[in-house]
Amino acid sequence: MVRKLPPLNALKAFEAAARLSSFSRAAGELNVTHAAISRHVRSLEEEFRTPLFERTGRGVELTEAGLSLAQSLTKSFDLIAAASSQFARPSRRRRRLVVTSDVSFAALWLAPRIAKFTSLHPGIDLVVDPSHRLVDFGKEDVDLGVRYGFGEWEGVDARKLVESQLMLVCSPAYLRAHPLSAASDLDPSLLIRETAKECWEAWLTAAGIIETIVPSGPTLNGDLAIAAAEAGQGFAIADQIQAGDALRAKRIVSPLDVVASRASYYLVRRAGARKLEAAEVFETWVRDELHSSAEALARLRTIVPAKKSRAASSRRAK
Repeated sequence: MVRKLPPLNALKAFEAAARLSSFSRAAGELNVTHAAISRHVRSLEEEFRTPLFERTGRGVELTEAGLSLAQSLTKSFDLIAAASSQFARPSRRRRRLVVTSDVSFAALWLAPRIAKFTSLHPGIDLVVDPSHRLVDFGKEDVDLGVRYGFGEWEGVDARKLVESQLMLVCSPAYLRAHPLSAASDLDPSLLIRETAKECWEAWLTAAGIIETIVPSGPTLNGDLAIAAAEAGQGFAIADQIQAGDALRAKRIVSPLDVVASRASYYLVRRAGARKLEAAEVFETWVRDELHSSAEALARLRTIVPAKKSRAASSRRAK
């Protein structure tokens, strides 16, 4: 049976543009020019006599006909790829995987473990691209993200990795100079404020002193607050995962009970994005590593459930 099909290159160009929501990203994936993608899409629109994209000031959006065609093509190309992979020779080409996260998470937890990941998975070219802002997966060349929060972000699929706890930390020498027997003993001027104010609020609420103590020390963000505490500059509130390595190495100590936060770490990807094998490998690895870190820290400290905070922590790993 002879199948009458539009040009395969045109179908590939349209499917990539629809999947990535961007002509530019489609051009990059297929190693062609933006003009070539536009030309292929236009040829299909002329052949089908219907628009497949709506051009807007913000870019392009699929029409109803375009969405229907894109879904069918993506499924078809996935089937072709799966069928052909059974006969393909093992590829020696490394698979590139771009992962974004909050700068503090990348510096304090992920970076010290990258060598472990690459030794286990030498075929994956891991690129870590940390940012202080939420990355737009629809516009930027990013495959996965690790975020801290409640899993309610627009435009992404979020899968919970591990719950997070907040803890009070300082250097051993600082604790000897400023001993504590209870949270109520804290001097507000010695408390290093977090850029994310909700972290201190959650901890102080759980400790029952939210109405009596207002931190008034210098304001620092994430990894800087932990570094300042390690350098003997005061008491900081820290995420247990991010502070874990310093705690185990005894560069910092936690003088009071850990307070469980209501936020968690999530792995996120663009909503509806096709799952990449390298991404699945990374997700399994990062989940296992985070749980191992949390379990090791739980053996060091007693975790106390947090009382409900007026404004639950929303600091995010992007």
